[in-house]
Amino acid sequence: MGTVLLFLGLLLLWIGSLGMLRFRSPYCRLQVAGVGDIGGAAVFLVGLLLHSGWEATGGIMIVLLLFLIFTNPLGTHAIAKSAFVRRVKD
Repeated sequence: MGTVLLFLGLLLLWIGSLGMLRFRSPYCRLQVAGVGDIGGAAVFLVGLLLHSGWEATGGIMIVLLLFLIFTNPLGTHAIAKSAFVRRVKD
């Protein structure tokens, strides 16, 4: 199960990368990057946790996952607000 989640996370990250190349608007890119990053990285970390187990790095991966879940939306919001303040057009 862990290996399947690892590949699914990599697939989501790859799809997010393609979306970054596909869309031209900074707001669309932020949406694709936010969903691709949090979805792909979170699924990848859960797969890595299931694959490797709790022995050495289980707690560190949980802390990293929580850090990612809480900071990624903050970073996306800060970039979107700066684009709005600078009046970046679509």
